Amino acid sequence: MSTDGSLIEQLRGLEEEALAAVETAESGEALEEVRVAFLGRREGRVSGILRKLGQLPPEERPRLGAEANRVKARLGEALEARESALTREDRTEAHSEDLTLPGRERWIGGRHPVTQVVDELVGIFRDLGFSLARGPEAETEWYNFEALNTPLDHPAADEQDTLYLKGGNLLRSHTSPVQVRVMESHEPPIRILAPGMVYRRDSYDATHTPAFAQLEGLAVDEGITFVDLKATLAEFARRYWGAGTRVRFRPSFFPFTEPSAEVDVKRVFQDEAGIQRETDWIEIMGAGMVDPAVLEASGLDAERYTGFAFGMGPGRIGMLKYGVPDLRLFFENDVRFLQQFARS
Repeated sequence: MSTDGSLIEQLRGLEEEALAAVETAESGEALEEVRVAFLGRREGRVSGILRKLGQLPPEERPRLGAEANRVKARLGEALEARESALTREDRTEAHSEDLTLPGRERWIGGRHPVTQVVDELVGIFRDLGFSLARGPEAETEWYNFEALNTPLDHPAADEQDTLYLKGGNLLRSHTSPVQVRVMESHEPPIRILAPGMVYRRDSYDATHTPAFAQLEGLAVDEGITFVDLKATLAEFARRYWGAGTRVRFRPSFFPFTEPSAEVDVKRVFQDEAGIQRETDWIEIMGAGMVDPAVLEASGLDAERYTGFAFGMGPGRIGMLKYGVPDLRLFFENDVRFLQQFARS
């Protein structure tokens, strides 16, 4: 037998031995030991035979080289297949716990209940012809007080004391400055809603917070009267609380409206037994005819134009609608509470 024939027989014997070792390897570490033992560059047994290639006559070298490459390729495939099998076994074992246990529900965000109320209010007034208007939360004393017929030494300014910033500006205490800015930049007819956050030096209790959402409305045109105000708010109340809702206007005072009123609602409805019931009167907003001084401060002719304005707190509206007893619940970020208002 030629020298290369003897070496080829050795290669085939090593191939069978290595394949058997690969099949019995039970871990990645054991598989690596098999690879090093047979295919390692320095001490690998197949590599040891290849190092004898230079001792063969030139005509016998190609045959041995080809056989050695075949054996190396075959062993490489077997090692790779066994490694994949061991990986699958490890994954199966890692997940061998009780797969019937329920998974954790994925948290899905949603709109805050107060935001939902704002969206509902905006939708109703949009159908009544009002458009949205925005303004800065950091205002000047002129827009927040003086342009709204509230001198800085007036007691009404103390009731809306707010947080002052460097440079003389302050955080607005209502969204009424948006009304002034719109009247300065637009000619009547004007019909806007101004939602946004406002800030006051209020205590943090069941019905007050230092920062809260507010929504105000303004309508200015020739010939607008208190009747238009009452009709608008009555229609809003019926659309929001139901057709049986009654509206009451009580005299009040606001520096920027004259005459002014507090607006109350009483819900009239049928319970599950079909019995007609009604709630107590509940205050929902302040309103009134725009004071001529505010129109003049905004650059409008008070002899030609009249208007009405109203303002409400969506947080309190939400409390009334959903029966929430404490305004602070809207701010505590308790997921158990907020999930009640989640909408799919």
